[in-house]
Amino acid sequence: MGKLSKEELARYSGAGWAIRLAEDKGIEAAKAELEQRGALNIPLGVKKTDIDQFCESEKTNTLVTVMMMTVVTLRDEFGFGAERIHRFIDRFNTKTKCLLADYVNWEELRDQLAEETGIRIELPEVFLEKGA
Repeated sequence: MGKLSKEELARYSGAGWAIRLAEDKGIEAAKAELEQRGALNIPLGVKKTDIDQFCESEKTNTLVTVMMMTVVTLRDEFGFGAERIHRFIDRFNTKTKCLLADYVNWEELRDQLAEETGIRIELPEVFLEKGA
């Protein structure tokens, strides 16, 4: 047998990784991880814990920047002072916790807003999937 190319070595390495994952965590966990890595183009060498840590960091950064822009807008455009801003932040955090605890989902929030105000915000499909 001749020398294997880098591509062939990578395929064997990936196949071995997938088999170990399926043996350790089951075929469904292996499918889910392969799907996530493929969708996000994440190399096999990156550990799942590193991916999870990165995702949590990005979620936090996104929430903090959305909060900052919202608070600045409430202050600049609508004259909110410190007390009203703190009330807003507390309420925002409460609603976020309800969403994370699955007491409510994105679709329900969207529909309630549309029903009560006539404003309908279209959400990306990822928000409407279970567990998102």
